[in-house]
Amino acid sequence: MNRIIFIGIIFIGFISCSQIQKEAETRDGFIQTDDGAALFYQVQGMSTDTLLIIHGGPGAGINSFSPSAKPLAKDFTLIFYDQRGGGKSTLPEDTTRLKPEYFVEDLEAVRDYFNLDSMNVLTHSFGSIVLAEYATKYPHHLNRVVFHGSTGPVRAEMGEYYRARAQQASPVPDTSLTNRASTLLASLLEGSADDPVLTCREYEELSKQIATLRGERASHKGSTCDGPAEAVKYYYQYTAQLAPAFFGNWDYSEKLKDVKAPLLVVYGKEDSLAISSQRRWTDITQNSRLLLVPEADKGSLSDNPGFTLQAITTFFRGSWPEQAEANK
Repeated sequence: MNRIIFIGIIFIGFISCSQIQKEAETRDGFIQTDDGAALFYQVQGMSTDTLLIIHGGPGAGINSFSPSAKPLAKDFTLIFYDQRGGGKSTLPEDTTRLKPEYFVEDLEAVRDYFNLDSMNVLTHSFGSIVLAEYATKYPHHLNRVVFHGSTGPVRAEMGEYYRARAQQASPVPDTSLTNRASTLLASLLEGSADDPVLTCREYEELSKQIATLRGERASHKGSTCDGPAEAVKYYYQYTAQLAPAFFGNWDYSEKLKDVKAPLLVVYGKEDSLAISSQRRWTDITQNSRLLLVPEADKGSLSDNPGFTLQAITTFFRGSWPEQAEANK
């Protein structure tokens, strides 16, 4: 897989009562799939309105996005699950089981397990591609959908985006930081890191430092380092590289015509290079709008949470946010 795309694609009484409330509001377990995989899930919140969350990566794990999405548990019951190849879910010995059809059927297994005839879904980053692939087979199971900080619907365009972003990045005065980050990332991708979790944490911290030095936002709250060591190693060495490659030269321009579910595409206004790919989603789906979030980059739930949370909540309650642009 093109590494530029990966890097692009690739952050006493009161106490007792609080603990009881926490246990009541957060539940977890495993779902068995038809091919024998075990998918770890976590449920947060007690609302009758359910929202299924698809994290990015693919395979980056629940914790890569849950810190940003968790405030939505005030109004919705949130269902997170670790995609295969990461987190606490199965790490397939046969890496061909990281092909798109397995991610699709995993999502279908989660839907079926929770008896969701028609799902409200929030995706992040590459989660949009997983959901788009799912929608080509199961469009009737989608109610309302939000793509947050999504990967675009055409792989070739995303390649151009990551190359352009790399070219426009400001140089970092201390090259030792970028050299160290590159070394750490290489060891993770090659599977040679002695301690994958510590290596991952150092890499993510350096990446934030580098972004700050470049004048970029570094407010992302999630982490790909919070799983078991073997899962962190597997994710970087296999899932993060092989799974997107198995999706091939994805292009959903003509594949989502049967999707009638309203789609809200949410992205930060400050990442102007990505706006065309985000607008492309609204061009190829029947009932969709684009919401450009001010004072935000890709991860608007981290960059501008108040604005973004209100917009997403409004949408899942049945209305378009006022600032959302209809497809032209």
